[in-house]
Amino acid sequence: MKKLRKEIEFKGQGGLLDAFDDMLKQKYNITDEEYNYISMTATDEDLTVFLDGLGGLGSTPSFTTKRKSLEIRNKYLNLFNKQS
Repeated sequence: MKKLRKEIEFKGQGGLLDAFDDMLKQKYNITDEEYNYISMTATDEDLTVFLDGLGGLGSTPSFTTKRKSLEIRNKYLNLFNKQS
């Protein structure tokens, strides 16, 4: 299992949207602030690629899809860190 950063907090309040947010934060190892930045600044095309890295119902994304989604994550984390 991947070791998550200590500053990542999971809401875990039982709502479907909270569960989705927590899954994304765990999958991409990002904080609430980073997640909010990505969702507010990413283009629709980049968000599609970012979410495709999770896979669909009962399907696992290809290695190429995972790699592209991580490139999107890294692109926006670099921008977030430069801004901070």
